[in-house]
Amino acid sequence: MHLKRTDVYFLILLVIISLFTVLDLFVNTGRSANMDGLIHITTIAQFTKALQDGDFPVRWLDGFANYGMPIGIFAQQLTSYTGAFINLFFHDPVLSFNIISLLAVVLSSVFFYLFLRIYFLPITAFLGAFLVNLAPYRILDLYIRGAIPETFSLIFFPLILISIYYLTKKKRFFAVPLLIISTALLALSHPMMFVIQMFVIVPYIFWNILSEKHRVKTLFLIFGLMFLGTAIAGYYYIPLELEIKYFFYGLSKNQLVPNQTLSLQNFIDPNWYYFMESRNDIFSRGHVIEAGLPEMVGVVIGLIIVLIHLVRYKLRFLKKLSLFDFAVILCVPIIFLTTKYSEFIYKHFNLLSNIQFPWRMFSVFIFLPPIIFAYFSEKINRNWLTVLFILFIALIRFPQLYGKNYTLYPQNTYYFTTINLHSNNMNTIWTGQTDLYPVENKKGAIIEGRGSIVQATTKNSVRMYIIDAKTKLRMVDYTFYFPGWHVYVDGSEVPIQFQDPDYRGTITYNVPAGKHTILVQFKDTKVRVLGDIISITAILLFGALILFERKIQWFEKFERLKTVS
Repeated sequence: MHLKRTDVYFLILLVIISLFTVLDLFVNTGRSANMDGLIHITTIAQFTKALQDGDFPVRWLDGFANYGMPIGIFAQQLTSYTGAFINLFFHDPVLSFNIISLLAVVLSSVFFYLFLRIYFLPITAFLGAFLVNLAPYRILDLYIRGAIPETFSLIFFPLILISIYYLTKKKRFFAVPLLIISTALLALSHPMMFVIQMFVIVPYIFWNILSEKHRVKTLFLIFGLMFLGTAIAGYYYIPLELEIKYFFYGLSKNQLVPNQTLSLQNFIDPNWYYFMESRNDIFSRGHVIEAGLPEMVGVVIGLIIVLIHLVRYKLRFLKKLSLFDFAVILCVPIIFLTTKYSEFIYKHFNLLSNIQFPWRMFSVFIFLPPIIFAYFSEKINRNWLTVLFILFIALIRFPQLYGKNYTLYPQNTYYFTTINLHSNNMNTIWTGQTDLYPVENKKGAIIEGRGSIVQATTKNSVRMYIIDAKTKLRMVDYTFYFPGWHVYVDGSEVPIQFQDPDYRGTITYNVPAGKHTILVQFKDTKVRVLGDIISITAILLFGALILFERKIQWFEKFERLKTVS
């Protein structure tokens, strides 16, 4: 792909449109009323505090759910860390959240344009990227759901497709690190988006190797590189998989939420629905999932054309399969997986049920109709019709680019919460409803015996106390227990109790009489250490792969130069 001056103009225009897409987040002060924004803003704020206290990787958030929770074990990593680093600079978690939204929209649009340019002319590639930017599900995620990790994950989807193309068709080495890094970042963006996007990525791999001479070797190479990318995220995935059993969420085998499938109305109804829009209404805009009527018209027409292709080419159809045919065909299973008829699949595949809401399949579906319309545009070959269609989509979608009831909350709102914003389902199995516990101003307290806390130092995952105990003491640390917490009295570890009915799920321990130094610390378990080792090993292998390949390329060029001379 050789970019022309026209491409630069279209890319600049895409960036401007992307800025306009999220403009409402920046021109209003405060946080809008949406479904998940508060969760992610609070996570960003508390990741910032953890990093400032020297925690890396971040496992524990001490201000979450009253007495703290190991949110870092399951929270989406990339948006949490990126938001935290931005927040370190701006000291505003809401602004950090908005900046992440902007980055997600700009980069996913630009990268998808670059992918489409492999197959289409500049104006048709622009049309496709424009349609992704203004897809109903994209607008829903930005302004109604506030599901920023999902939106952010879309940055890496086109990058993976680009790397696969250049690896299989052009044999370009830059595709190797691009595929590894993009896969790792996708895995760290959102575990279930990783699964959902594989419904397009894996078929795209097989489609690309159809004409390859060494299909099996190429297939093993691609999957090997993607496995290496996934292994880089091992520090996150290993604890997530093996320690989820300590949360109420992990007690259920099937995570599919009932009554979340779509009906015909979700695919053909062009209307946007609203809840109350008054300033006193704290709820979000109407959470109605839409595929988009223009998009569905394109899919139906596309299906008719593909059927014609199938009848015409018959057994040669696979050899003549175009990106258009590929996109149309994939629309069918993805749409099917959003309907009630697919529930049996989710019930039999626990991994897939973790997406919780079948309509989340739209996060990858939004890329397919734009490919179809790009194909239509090139076949018709009338630029004025393409521009007219872009203006039509702008007319019906731009009015929906707004948030609801922006409110400026105090900063401390995000640095301490009594409830688990990720839902009670993400509480640990030893705790009750976290907001029913009394809010404590101090972490450590003496609950039995006579003595005093002479000095206390509290950080995100570490507490240090100097105790003057007149008698044997029983102490509590108002911290919810989770594997990894340890208590040391004068350097010697003492047992933790966390099942006292009066202090359910909180850390209690005994201290002998006398003056003592106590350390309460959250450390990595063997499972987390294993995850760290896998990540470090994968990063080293990645570095060795790049270095080794570069040396081979340098040696080959040197030998060619010697032969010529």
